[in-house]
Amino acid sequence: MNYKLKTVDVWDTLLRRDCHPECIKLATAAHVYFELPGKFKKNYQQYWDLYRARVDTEVRLAKAAREAGQDEEYEIVQVLKEWLAEVLELPCAENLAERFAEYELSIETKRTHIDPDIEDFLKEYSAGKTLFLSDFYMNSEMLKQLLEQKGVSHLYDDGISSCDVGLNKRSGTLFKYVHDLYGVSPSEHVHIGDHPWSDVEAPQKLGITGILFSPSESHAARHQRESLFVSREALFEHLRQLSVKAAASTPLALEKTGIAAFRFGVEAAPLFIGFALWIAEQAITQRLNRVFFLTREGEFFLRIYKELFPDNQHFGHQLPAVAELEVSRLSTFVASMDEPSIDELNRIWRLNQSQRVSGLFSSLGLDYSDFTDIMSEVGLNGSDVIDAPQNSIPLSKLIRSGAFKDAVNQKIVEQRELLVEYLKYKGVNAGEQIGIVDIGWRGTIQDNLARIESTTRFHGMYIGLRKMLNPQTSNTSKSAYAADERLDADTGKLFESFAVLEMLCTSNKGSTEKYVRSEGKVEAYRNISNEENSSFYQFSSHFQEGVVLAAKIWAPYLERYVVGAADLNSSAIHIWEKISENPGIELAKIFIETPQHDVFGFGDIFQKNKAPKISTIFYSLVNKSARRQVLDYIRRVQWTSGIKQIDGISFIHKSILIGLFKLANVIKRYRMKTKKRS
Repeated sequence: MNYKLKTVDVWDTLLRRDCHPECIKLATAAHVYFELPGKFKKNYQQYWDLYRARVDTEVRLAKAAREAGQDEEYEIVQVLKEWLAEVLELPCAENLAERFAEYELSIETKRTHIDPDIEDFLKEYSAGKTLFLSDFYMNSEMLKQLLEQKGVSHLYDDGISSCDVGLNKRSGTLFKYVHDLYGVSPSEHVHIGDHPWSDVEAPQKLGITGILFSPSESHAARHQRESLFVSREALFEHLRQLSVKAAASTPLALEKTGIAAFRFGVEAAPLFIGFALWIAEQAITQRLNRVFFLTREGEFFLRIYKELFPDNQHFGHQLPAVAELEVSRLSTFVASMDEPSIDELNRIWRLNQSQRVSGLFSSLGLDYSDFTDIMSEVGLNGSDVIDAPQNSIPLSKLIRSGAFKDAVNQKIVEQRELLVEYLKYKGVNAGEQIGIVDIGWRGTIQDNLARIESTTRFHGMYIGLRKMLNPQTSNTSKSAYAADERLDADTGKLFESFAVLEMLCTSNKGSTEKYVRSEGKVEAYRNISNEENSSFYQFSSHFQEGVVLAAKIWAPYLERYVVGAADLNSSAIHIWEKISENPGIELAKIFIETPQHDVFGFGDIFQKNKAPKISTIFYSLVNKSARRQVLDYIRRVQWTSGIKQIDGISFIHKSILIGLFKLANVIKRYRMKTKKRS
């Protein structure tokens, strides 16, 4: 039959979204939230709060229209104006609602595609004129822009949106309006759409030929996509399954340990994905000019970040430029010193309760052998380990000696000049807002940089933060994604596994020791330890590849479903808890067998698998030297799960060590809680 008029629905007929329709509104809410930070009423502190307020506004407008005897219709700019008036503390600019409406149209454009079957389907119903007919809050001009960009404008002559005229298909009044406008009778009209009532039964009640368009494959895909919006848990489980499936199909020419590491990385990915999302959110809300990822863990974090933000945009906002920054506590400490003094060195000693004398020289970039005469005079040996070094009279004499002070002052001048030049080359500029990304735990590298570049503001972003021990400068701020001991002492248990988390996230490029001038520019000198890198090649590199694989799979869904860092926070903490309390045997074994280069404090290569003997443990009850040996071992390892994998010791010996570690960690957490209360 040849009809006089053919009308076609838009959504899930001409066009299909790759997400739930509400994701579009949620994306607008997120965009607005990050556009206007700090300007919302106290009830609207997350973009989910803004989204729900938007829905409430639409319900209110629909009710008002119904009470006025009209169809429940409203137009997007009207909605956004009333919504903004509801959520903002102060009135906003007049054009803001229009601008946000254009943003929402851009999201609709990004999220939609032409239905693969519709063009052939429409050919089965010929008509003299074809219109699109949509129950929607965007007017027909906005819909025409969208349809034209999607390449379907050849399928219709004109179109009407319900909000144009305040009438909709659901009530049938929009069909009557079209009949009057174009002078057609119901029998001359065929309408095609996906909704059983609005597109089939409602028009059929008026005598219109209503045709249901519901291709099975596209319809099933739509329901699957929309189901993922109902629950974040359902979405994340779906992504986990996709990641696990991808991992299972990835060819791996690896040993058993490498395969276990890769699969563990896939499972642990939400911790690092959530962290990367949070970094982007912080970058926007803190109005950062640049973000630097600090070596060595930052190299891995930057990989994840780039997977999630390939176009360097988030929620419609341009993200700042990002780069690696080759720094370490060692390479920045001397340059950050004002003078060689107990107060300045206390910034190291507050972090390390014991100081080996030779380690002090390493920390300052000095050669211990150049000071043998002074050491003899003050009564110190390089192998001496000093508790409470800030109270040591021999150390005080050493620091006050002229030769030592001159050597340190010379190092301060040399290293500060080189570091300042390096920072300038990398883009750390005076007066800017600079973001610093690192794993944690007290942000001492950031402290050093803030002291050197005093006119630059440094905002630190960490997976976890412990309580600050050193004074903080006015040009620095710090925040944590997964655990912040400053706010919640109960998170202290997570930090027992800080060293293994560092091992998982490290790179194989070595730690920055100092800065040198090479071919006219300053470069970082990095010391690569083959001993330390053994864990990277056996486990960490494969773990990181697993995380990256999962990040590739998660990335498009995060944007599509408007996932924020807070949505993943509980998953991130759960993963960290698993690493801390229930890791795989392979991970714990690799950790305990891998030496650790400890520059600050002891200045040595620490063998974690060399535990104190049983005799030393019992002797420590009465002997100070033995007690220090036991306590130092506990402080430097901390991770109880790692101790369980030590080889070459008896069951009784291992049980005693595990008991000691558990007791020490309980005492430590108790002290943190009592300090918090006081």
